[in-house]
Amino acid sequence: MKTLTERFLETVEKRARHVAVIDPTSRLTYRQLAMHAFAAEWAVRTATDRQFVGIAMPACAAFPAAYFGVLQAGKTPVPLNFLQEPASLAAIVADAELDTILTVRPLSNAVRDLVPNVLCPEDMMMAVTSATELPSEKFVDRGKPDDVAMLLYTSGTVGQPKGVMLTHRNLTVNVDSSVEMADYTLDDVSLGVLPLFHTFGITCTMLLPLLVGASVVYLPKFTPASALALVREHGVTCVFAVPSVYRVIIPAAEGSPGAPTLRFCVAGGETLGGDVADAFRAAFGISLLEGYGMTETSPVISVNPPDAIRPGSVGVPLSWAEVKTVGEDNQPLSADQTGELLVRGECVMKGYHRRPEETRAALTDDGWLRTGDIARLDADGYLYLTGRAKEMIISAGENISPGEIEAALNKHPAVSESAVIAMADASRGEVPRAFVVPAQDAVVSEDELIDHCRQRLARIKVPRKIEFRAELPHTFTGKVLKRALE
Repeated sequence: MKTLTERFLETVEKRARHVAVIDPTSRLTYRQLAMHAFAAEWAVRTATDRQFVGIAMPACAAFPAAYFGVLQAGKTPVPLNFLQEPASLAAIVADAELDTILTVRPLSNAVRDLVPNVLCPEDMMMAVTSATELPSEKFVDRGKPDDVAMLLYTSGTVGQPKGVMLTHRNLTVNVDSSVEMADYTLDDVSLGVLPLFHTFGITCTMLLPLLVGASVVYLPKFTPASALALVREHGVTCVFAVPSVYRVIIPAAEGSPGAPTLRFCVAGGETLGGDVADAFRAAFGISLLEGYGMTETSPVISVNPPDAIRPGSVGVPLSWAEVKTVGEDNQPLSADQTGELLVRGECVMKGYHRRPEETRAALTDDGWLRTGDIARLDADGYLYLTGRAKEMIISAGENISPGEIEAALNKHPAVSESAVIAMADASRGEVPRAFVVPAQDAVVSEDELIDHCRQRLARIKVPRKIEFRAELPHTFTGKVLKRALE
């Protein structure tokens, strides 16, 4: 087992002249990317003695240089969501005890109040001359497989963000399993539209291409037209993105020749609707492969095989993952029975930073991670998600999945989006409460939607109250931020 640092340096040696990363202002070969990483390493060693180092950057060429530079300095990168509210970002900086953040010039003022040391790519490159040879690797800290290679904070959709400790082993095994799943090669070109402070983006659109020796094209400011233009300009072969990205790209392809170089596109991070899947196939001639993962599993757990897609499923587990569903008694369930999903294998996190009690609650003594997701496995090993255990509504002793109610609401033509949470009730303990965003120009009443649900759901599952909103709060990967609705 080699560390991320060792794998990166080996790739640089083998693919020195091959293009590694492209963004709107840069086009770096692996050799040039390594030069930038060595500059970041020197700057980090000079700036701080602390173990954790923040990175606050959009998806661009500077991010992987900063990431590998921090690792080479023997430190642990902490990707930061610079788009979140200042108080939340400050809380994460305090939890990780950061005194240094690597960022880009436009963001430097926003993070300068958080830490004493703010380093930008221009400053870091001053440490590297225009020498024809790479700086010596003699002092590079290559780390050990079970060292923490990244502290990545969860999005906190139903609770406060937690720092997930992911090791070199976790991340390299996830990359290798994903390469195996996709038959990913040196000749592939990835499109990077996901934020690199998110687990899906950093593993699948940074570590995967750069450990293999392929190329990645980053788009820091996403628009459907610019994304499609980059796919065509650079011959992009694969995309990893959330369904909402594909939803807005589809109209941009209307009346155009599509993107003939695309060979596979993976959708994850939120539920893939059948309408998006069908429209994407019609526009581009290939199927979206729905998958599933979480920060605590580095992240990919499962994905639909290209030649055996099952709509509504998030696919079959990757080679690293052992999965099972359990009932309330923690006993394994049979095929097609619904219960909490547990996952075990080399990609499961080391634990939560500074949260031993929450780590013990999430990880069993024999290594199973309690995902908090409610799911079922069919007889062929395909995985179907039905809701979140932490969101489960318990009404008069019966479990109600918000996802089932949301699916029913979303079938109404006047509903654009919905979210369901628990509401306190004197007689039943909890009852469902729904928030609905009407479709554009649609007119619908609360009574009409309640009647719609009565025709499709058991009485206990019908929302007691429905509130209309112009929009719902979302994370930056498209998930509804339900804790903001409470």
